[in-house]
Amino acid sequence: MKPNEVSFSSESLIELIKTTLAKNSSFRFRVTGSSMSPFIKDSDIVTISSGRIAMGKAVAFVNPATGKLAIHRMVGGYNGCYLIKGDNIPRPDGLIPKGNVLGCVTKIEREERSVRLGLGAERLVIAFLSRSNSLLLLHSYWNLLPFSVRKVLKEWLSV
Repeated sequence: MKPNEVSFSSESLIELIKTTLAKNSSFRFRVTGSSMSPFIKDSDIVTISSGRIAMGKAVAFVNPATGKLAIHRMVGGYNGCYLIKGDNIPRPDGLIPKGNVLGCVTKIEREERSVRLGLGAERLVIAFLSRSNSLLLLHSYWNLLPFSVRKVLKEWLSV
């Protein structure tokens, strides 16, 4: 946590986000964890806004199994629920009821600059790769890639 920042419990943070989005405002906060790496990293600042949930969008949601706030990617849908999965974890969170989704990630900030990768049209490809665990394979075999390929990917992914 940085100076001048306040820490909230997951439950309090969920209520703050709900209240803020209900007033048609956006909510900005620092995230923890690596389940969305490399697109959203530990200590990045994300902005959550109301909006249409669509394939590939990163969404803030309340995990029904834990009751905790999480940010993962929508990789499918079925029967009024969303299939949501972190980009850097092997299994989806499962089918999440629409009512558990709070909003979409509309901005990512890392080290005081905006990160746009994963928020545009490329999110559809990322969702497919995430759902098929291909992103995990890339992480696993990262050091086997030629240096020139790693350098380009690092710049592209801002890793």
